[in-house]
Amino acid sequence: MDPAMSIIQGRLAHEDDLINQRISWLVSSQSFLLSAYAITLNGLTGDKNHPHGAVQEKLIELLPIVGIVCVVLVLVAMVGGLFAIKDLRRIAAERFPIDVLYLVCKRRWQLLGVSAPVLIPFVFLFIWVAILAVAN
Repeated sequence: MDPAMSIIQGRLAHEDDLINQRISWLVSSQSFLLSAYAITLNGLTGDKNHPHGAVQEKLIELLPIVGIVCVVLVLVAMVGGLFAIKDLRRIAAERFPIDVLYLVCKRRWQLLGVSAPVLIPFVFLFIWVAILAVAN
């Protein structure tokens, strides 16, 4: 096998791993933030005169914003990773004949393969925007 093919495969695997790590981090962080929001909201409705009531109210305001910022940052990183993969696939397609090139699959399969990593951030974004809309 051509050494360049191994390098391209390694880089593609690395970018795929980064995308996986970003999605895992996003889901974990959003789960934590949504749980914190629910717990804070539940505590706030219990006793508004509690000494930490002002902190709880501030958390209710800030957690959706933090959630949205995290989603946007991960989405930007995901798009960067997808562009890197696109460039690597283009380089591979220019360098190697199609009969030996198994890195590039049909476009529709590529789109299906990245649909979850691309759409999951939008699900969390929708949740936070809906929370903000109801809260205001």
